[in-house]
Amino acid sequence: MMTVLHSAIGLSSRVCGTLVPPAVRQRFQRFIPTRRRAPAENAEVTTDTRPPGPTYEVLYPRLWGSPIFNHPRSFWSDGYGLALDSHPAGKIVVFGFPKSGNVWIKSLLVDYFGLTGIEPMLDVDKPGVGMTHRPFDEWIGNRPDFLHGVCIVRDPRDVIASFYHYTNTHGFRSARREYHYETVEEFYYEWFLSRAAPALKLETVAEEYAELGVPVVRYEKLRADTERELSRLLRRWGFDPDPERVRAAIASNDIGRLRVDGKMLDTWVAPEHFRRGGVGKFSEELPAAIVSDIERRFDRMLRRWGYQSSP
Repeated sequence: MMTVLHSAIGLSSRVCGTLVPPAVRQRFQRFIPTRRRAPAENAEVTTDTRPPGPTYEVLYPRLWGSPIFNHPRSFWSDGYGLALDSHPAGKIVVFGFPKSGNVWIKSLLVDYFGLTGIEPMLDVDKPGVGMTHRPFDEWIGNRPDFLHGVCIVRDPRDVIASFYHYTNTHGFRSARREYHYETVEEFYYEWFLSRAAPALKLETVAEEYAELGVPVVRYEKLRADTERELSRLLRRWGFDPDPERVRAAIASNDIGRLRVDGKMLDTWVAPEHFRRGGVGKFSEELPAAIVSDIERRFDRMLRRWGYQSSP
């Protein structure tokens, strides 16, 4: 019956009416074409008053002012190949949770492009490379000067270990005088889980940016092969990487060098900010009970980004 039906659909309505049983025809009527007859010589010509079909813009409306972010139902990038001077204050923005390598990749991009470091949320009229730990919202989405973005992701166990050491630096303590959590247990259970993790959405911030079309860079891969990952990021933005500039940016941002010299971006980044840049060293720096709690509490995030739990 279906063979007859499929062959009949391509014929005129008269033939279809002959071949297709009435019960079947009724079910599939909307799929069966009808013959258009030329109007008789004196017949009244009617005008089709049906509204036109929806346009692409109606079907896929632009939700955000920044070209970085795709429509949720699309996986195409409107920012691909967009020149940095296509906006007078065009910016590259690094997104990610603190201690994920944000400053390092920002510094790599500053040196590669020869741009200045900026505070992207406040320096509205300045072009350059900036970073923010802010989770996605309309204040980020509706910035037409945000032309290209990257979200950096790091194993949350290494993030938490690095964050704890950062809270013991002079820079952090002088800026956060209300902070008085001396042990790693006090830091993790009393401050990190209560303040930093929920405020900056540790579990979902990277996934939200990735779903909006922001390229993701894995910190571990960037450390293992910086030249490949930086070049791959540039290609994902639509730029043809210059190998010499890539290597020069990497040389000037060697972690060992930054630990000694620090770096001037939009503000001074002290040498103490750059620690060991370790990968998978959390078990040497965090108590086993805290590692176990991280793996249980943030299990979904670990699995989402392919991090394995401790044996």
